Amino acid sequence: MKKLSVIIVTYNSEPDIYNCLAALFAHNDLGDALEVIVVDNNSRQFTQMQTKLVSLYNNRVLIIPNTLNGGYGQGNNIGISNATAPVVMIMNPDVRLVDISLRHIVELYDKDSHLALCGFRQVINERGKRGTSFSLLNHYNGFLRIFGGVLANRLNIFCWRHMYFCGACFCVRKSMIEKAGLFDENIFLYGEENDIHYRIHQACPHTHDKYIRQAVYLHLTEDRPYSEKAFQLRIKSNEYVMQKQGRPAGTYIRSEEQRQKWSKCLKR
Repeated sequence: MKKLSVIIVTYNSEPDIYNCLAALFAHNDLGDALEVIVVDNNSRQFTQMQTKLVSLYNNRVLIIPNTLNGGYGQGNNIGISNATAPVVMIMNPDVRLVDISLRHIVELYDKDSHLALCGFRQVINERGKRGTSFSLLNHYNGFLRIFGGVLANRLNIFCWRHMYFCGACFCVRKSMIEKAGLFDENIFLYGEENDIHYRIHQACPHTHDKYIRQAVYLHLTEDRPYSEKAFQLRIKSNEYVMQKQGRPAGTYIRSEEQRQKWSKCLKR
């Protein structure tokens, strides 16, 4: 019986996926109770990647080819639909588990039937530089999001009612995300974490989230270059999420403008 299903959505991720899986299996303290699902969103070199993964892991990794690149959420929905464990871990291919017990995560869910989402401490380089493990909900103004978010991450202070986990690596109870309607496939990329947090707690009241500060993962984003296209997509996706939540149009844009302004001031 599987106890934890790890879902990794790939798209031209061959430079990352092998190290990602190597770190995952190195931290596998669940044995055969771990299920690993790779959903590929129609990568250019899928056949090459599939052949190598089969040679490395045989049937320990379920590889599902997607006929199109329907986005991050659509790929995760395919993975969740094929998962057989009661707890799902969503993981980006550019994530490396550093110090984490999968068994401990499963035990937390077994002991607490009201636990919805679990998040972990993110670092962005091998020296342990802190990343953004969680963020304030996007309806907070930019000033609060940058100062409150930075301070909360630095001090490991997480308040689930006002914060959501980074989507690079987190866990969710399968039954709860299914009740919430899975990922919104209208969101191609960015904004999914805020949306999932909101809809799960709307669909499943009396639930809560847990931040495991001792559990650490590396997210390889320190040297990621700025992309105007990605920035505009993030704005568009998050504004869509805000409107779904009944927030005024333009709320996120104004908040992000504030955040960008204060970020530039801090870098001077």
